[in-house]
Amino acid sequence: MKKYWSFCLFFAIAVAGICFQTYGQNNFWTLKGKVLESGKIPLEFVNVYVNNTSIGTTTKVDGSFTLEVPKTLQKVEVVVSFIGYKTLKKILSPVEMSKPLVFILESTNLLNEVKVTAKRDKNWRKKWRIFKDGLLGESIFTSDCEILNPEVVSLEYNKDKNVVATASEPIFIQNNALGYKIMFQMDSFVSDGNLTFFAGGKFFEELKPKDERQKNRWKKYRVRAYHNSFRNFLVMLSQNKLEESGFEIFQEDKVKQIYYGRTTVSKELKDSVLFKSSAKAICSYDSLRNTYILYSKRPLLVFLTNHFTPVPIFADYPYKFSQIVLSHGNIEFSPNGWVTKPNGMILRDYWGSEGFSNLLPDDYTGENIIDYNDTPENLVNTLRPENEKKYWFVNGKISGDNGLPIEGVKVFINNSETGTLTNNEGRFTLKIPNTIQQLELVSTAPKFYTAKEILNAGENNGLVEITLKPDNVSIADENTKESSKQWKMFQKALLGDPNDLLGKTQFPESCVILNPEVVHFAYSDNKNLLATANKPLVIDNNALGYKITYQLNKFEHNFKEALISGDKFFEKLTPTDEKQELLWKKNQLKIYQESLRYFLQSLSQKKLKENGFAVFKMIKILDRYDASVTVKSQLADSSLIACTDTELCKFDPETNRFYLHSDYPLLVFLTNRTEAVRLTFKDYPYKRSQIVLPNYYLEFTADGTITNYKNAEMRDFWGNEGLSGSLPNDFVLNENNIDKLSFDAVEQLEVKSIKIDSTNKFLTNGIQFNRKPIEIAEEKSGTKLLLDYNIKINQNDTDYTIYDLLRKIPGLIVRGNPVDGGYFIGFSGAQSFKGGSLPAAFSIDNYFTDDPQIINSLLGTLNVRDVESIGAIKYGNGAFYGARGGNGVIVITTKK
Repeated sequence: MKKYWSFCLFFAIAVAGICFQTYGQNNFWTLKGKVLESGKIPLEFVNVYVNNTSIGTTTKVDGSFTLEVPKTLQKVEVVVSFIGYKTLKKILSPVEMSKPLVFILESTNLLNEVKVTAKRDKNWRKKWRIFKDGLLGESIFTSDCEILNPEVVSLEYNKDKNVVATASEPIFIQNNALGYKIMFQMDSFVSDGNLTFFAGGKFFEELKPKDERQKNRWKKYRVRAYHNSFRNFLVMLSQNKLEESGFEIFQEDKVKQIYYGRTTVSKELKDSVLFKSSAKAICSYDSLRNTYILYSKRPLLVFLTNHFTPVPIFADYPYKFSQIVLSHGNIEFSPNGWVTKPNGMILRDYWGSEGFSNLLPDDYTGENIIDYNDTPENLVNTLRPENEKKYWFVNGKISGDNGLPIEGVKVFINNSETGTLTNNEGRFTLKIPNTIQQLELVSTAPKFYTAKEILNAGENNGLVEITLKPDNVSIADENTKESSKQWKMFQKALLGDPNDLLGKTQFPESCVILNPEVVHFAYSDNKNLLATANKPLVIDNNALGYKITYQLNKFEHNFKEALISGDKFFEKLTPTDEKQELLWKKNQLKIYQESLRYFLQSLSQKKLKENGFAVFKMIKILDRYDASVTVKSQLADSSLIACTDTELCKFDPETNRFYLHSDYPLLVFLTNRTEAVRLTFKDYPYKRSQIVLPNYYLEFTADGTITNYKNAEMRDFWGNEGLSGSLPNDFVLNENNIDKLSFDAVEQLEVKSIKIDSTNKFLTNGIQFNRKPIEIAEEKSGTKLLLDYNIKINQNDTDYTIYDLLRKIPGLIVRGNPVDGGYFIGFSGAQSFKGGSLPAAFSIDNYFTDDPQIINSLLGTLNVRDVESIGAIKYGNGAFYGARGGNGVIVITTKK
């Protein structure tokens, strides 16, 4: 079971005040006073500030100070701090704000007690990491935060082995992402590395931006920090605007430390584990004190529906979320979202990670309101810095293992037309669009092995140094000729077969492999045809106008279909005349309009129907098609569920990414492609594909470029691609002077909505920020399933191993791995290599898991004599487990 671990944060927030209605023309209180030492001598340069705000000043020569405090604050906590003196705090009511203030500071011996040591103990680094992580928190801004004076912090272990921190002076924290320098007068800090408590006064000083661009960046990042914050949630709660602001709230039956398996919110609602809630049901307003009360005897679960999480626990709600535990049943807060009476509230998960890196002063007013219903372009402009770079660069140098630079090396981004050659110093530069955040850099040259590097945007500012190893393998004898049958089989599989009615539009007859002599054939132990190439293949595609450099990584053919992988670089050919150029453009348009990338682009633009796509959720993966059924009948019995682009696609302005999301496999029809397709539905004779999302989502950019596959599998149409029908990933469609192809229209079926039954069941010093996220465990289910295969274990079977018994299941591959000693166990699929590429899940006595390591561990300890039966669910009923059962489920029942 995978465990997700992070630090917990217990954060005591000092009272910041509550809002009230102003009665005067002036919108500010003017606080005036003096700071004296015990002998009534004025003190100069003393820090005087309103706690947790950016309102502050220093005293003058006569010890006097003046503060302008907004009248929206009915109570404020004034902090007076000076090195060598004890810090004073005073809470002021409106009546006291109009009176002169006098603070008398007493000296302290703290400075005399500080011991300076030249050598830190051996555990100092560990203690400092615990202190720093606990103080700064965990956010996208943490890396831009710095503790400026770590030397003032002393770290020790107490008797419980907790880290205790003290500071001889205020701690200064500079947040270069939000543009603040924070003075933190720390009163206490205790942490065990998992649970942290700290308290103290905070004063925010705005940094001076170096230019207009940095000023805009700070402004936009503050907006982002505010709109994702717990404070903004409270503001939207008080205004009853949770849904439009991207918050959805549920009550839980109890606090969750662990979720068993990736469950769904709909299942939790059905089982009365979750209860749908609303702002009115848990929030009330006290008009006398102008304060709000959030109350619930149950823990609250809040989803941030505008932001995806890379590790979704809820299949139908793959969003970031937080738990709110109201230790005493309620908290009080102001209309501005300032918590005035925390009552020991605990924040877990997303908000449990908030710290100084994400902290804004209490007088921050939220400069802009984000409308998440706005267009993606406007959302990104709101949240992203102005004039942000549209490109990033990869600079590198390629040398041989002797250290000498290699000239003329072809360096390119895999599956694209972005590439270059190294100069006489072995150097190269590539300009990468920001839409590509991760890439595979391929370097290839004659007489050298191909090298690959995975690069991420923002992590490669330095020189990328690549070393190529010489290829000393001799070229095969030119007189050795492989049979015509082998070559035809290889060529058809690599370039594509236009006779395959499930395949993409392809032009193998217009493709020429210019160097066939680099390909060599052999046979595997199970008589499959293998092909290798000691150099990249060079292929001219005269139908699309590209020259392709293809580095073959793997080729295996079972005489029914092939498993192929390789790296591609596309170079544009020069057309002989305008007629050929137009032909290339028309062919490119046809290929592009039936591509997965065009589907995703249409999805992001909410133009699926307009661009010729119809999408259905499938209760099970279709390993085989029954040509006698119809889509209409499948919709009637809920085997298929029609869905819209709005249901399937979500945009996250923080990451500037779109997310295709589904907890079930998807069936996509290309309704503009009326070519006959065998084994399909009678009323939908179109090309179609299946999309299987084991992790429930696929991340992509607005132009359809996939940025995170997360093991997504494309089957049928999009899973069957030859090089002759391939376009580079960075292909840009130029529609000038092109007559768009006309396709037959198709009647669209009405969307069948899924209704979730839910019920409302409600009951009526310091905040704890628990940064440890909910762990994911494996789900146990007592539900009985209909098995496709079932093997009853008898006495004669007890001499077999568990793996021998598993091999009795038809279509199941059980293959040992000599590297780690484990086993791959998966279904081969009907006439398919791809079906066996992903392992099956296991349910052992209703303990469900799809983790291969856990499966191997459990099987290794299982005694065959204890096994009562072994069953299998091949794809179909495996959808009971959601997408995790999409590769089939092995069900083992023991006698225990």
